[in-house]
Amino acid sequence: MFAIFVCLCACAWPPPVERAADDKPASAEVARTKLAVAELDKALKGSSNDAKLKAIQEHGGIADPDVARALGRGARDKESEIQGAAIQALRWLGLPEALKELHGVARTDKTLRKDPIAYARLLQAIGQYGDASSIPLLADDIGAVPEYVVVQARILGLGRIRSVPAVEALMELMKAAGAQRMQSLMPDFRLALVRLTGVDKGQSQPLWQEWWNAERTKLRVDPQPPELARELQAKWDDYWGRGMRYERARPRASRGRGDPDRGT
Repeated sequence: MFAIFVCLCACAWPPPVERAADDKPASAEVARTKLAVAELDKALKGSSNDAKLKAIQEHGGIADPDVARALGRGARDKESEIQGAAIQALRWLGLPEALKELHGVARTDKTLRKDPIAYARLLQAIGQYGDASSIPLLADDIGAVPEYVVVQARILGLGRIRSVPAVEALMELMKAAGAQRMQSLMPDFRLALVRLTGVDKGQSQPLWQEWWNAERTKLRVDPQPPELARELQAKWDDYWGRGMRYERARPRASRGRGDPDRGT
């Protein structure tokens, strides 16, 4: 009888809760994130630019939605240095919330357009995400900020969005840019279109337009980008900051269809 009583007591007593091996690291990560958000909020509400920059540099790489929202406040700061640092942090955060903050800045901060370089960096940060929701912003009025760095950011940003609407937006931008600007812009149009389609019509606007007229109703964009010719890959990497180089040129037969020796 005593043995049965002991057995019943053992069954009735709740088993000890086993703490997961990673509980402590997870808790530490939560605490670190909370501290980061608190310090970002405190710094960005203050008046010290040094404190703002320090907070962004120390905490801007933490991939958390609350951090993204805090950086969004920094991206709206009146000081260009603070604004630029926050935008760059949002660019590399890799979260939907970060892209949402970048979209918000692009839509509401009209003063940023007065600084073409800063505005181009904002568009580049948006393009980094390669998200279809960015197409309307990247394909916006090309004449609103006509400086080359801004137009280039629009073109190459669209080149990261692997969808037919992105190709269509590029072709519309090509028409809107006008004949006088084509000579300087066609290398960027070529790079973006080759990366999206795997087709290379060089730097000829008429050839690209002819191709588009023939292919637009049946075009499909592969989710994976094609391998680019060496010089195109180098230019792509230079712009997007990968810092990579391909030491061996690809055989001509494996490049984009119609790949010319030189742009025309």
